[in-house]
Amino acid sequence: MTSPFARYSALAVLLVGLAAIAWVALRNSDTVDSTVSSNTVTTVDGDAVDGDTDAASTDTDTDRGSVPSTGQSAATTPSQDDPESDSAATHTDPDASDPVKTPKDPTSSAVREPIEILGEADTLTDLDGWLNTDANSLEEIRAANTLTVVQFWTFGCYNCKNTLEALQRLYADFGDRGVEIVGVHSPEFSYEKDVDNIIEAAAELGVTWPIALDTHKRNFHRWQEGPTAYWPRVYVIDSDNRIRYDKRGDRAATYQRLYEIVEQLLMKA
Repeated sequence: MTSPFARYSALAVLLVGLAAIAWVALRNSDTVDSTVSSNTVTTVDGDAVDGDTDAASTDTDTDRGSVPSTGQSAATTPSQDDPESDSAATHTDPDASDPVKTPKDPTSSAVREPIEILGEADTLTDLDGWLNTDANSLEEIRAANTLTVVQFWTFGCYNCKNTLEALQRLYADFGDRGVEIVGVHSPEFSYEKDVDNIIEAAAELGVTWPIALDTHKRNFHRWQEGPTAYWPRVYVIDSDNRIRYDKRGDRAATYQRLYEIVEQLLMKA
């Protein structure tokens, strides 16, 4: 008959064995989990990327200023320590190996298209006088300047008023470089024909350049042949009396382009 002591001893040995088996099994499980974790593929915005990929190439939120990956290393992106880099925005040219810098000022673009010659400019005749100048003719103004910007307008015209800030900028930047503006005032309504009203409106609107008084719109219609004439319409005339720009309307892009045309022609003068 087995003694109680022997039974208890056997039970203790069994428990120790079971504990040893459980401990070994637990160690093996931790090793497997660690191995799987080290090979996990992470997902960013639905796209799988390797765990050791640089963070710059996994950021797909372009609204935050990141540059989409093009297969280049991060070293090709200009940094604050790069003397060739500046605060200008960069974009990637698909035909180049390095980021191309976007000019800070769109008017200083390195690539410029040739400016066409659109014909020969007409003259201004049958005027009722001039304001803001001692000149008596368009020819006199043109002879004294490298470029002449001619705009047909009237002070009561909403669309014409929209262009004045752009013309003021152009006059401030290029007025002392041989650029003159001539505002050909061609009134639409009777109150716009009154010279005192024109003088008052010009002062209020900041029109400081010469104003030609085309009261009966003879020049307005002769310069704009066809069934329709426009307020405003703007031309650029060079020193050879050739039209280099001709646009109607008050769109911001029209007057941005006007600025660029004047700048480019001055560079070649």
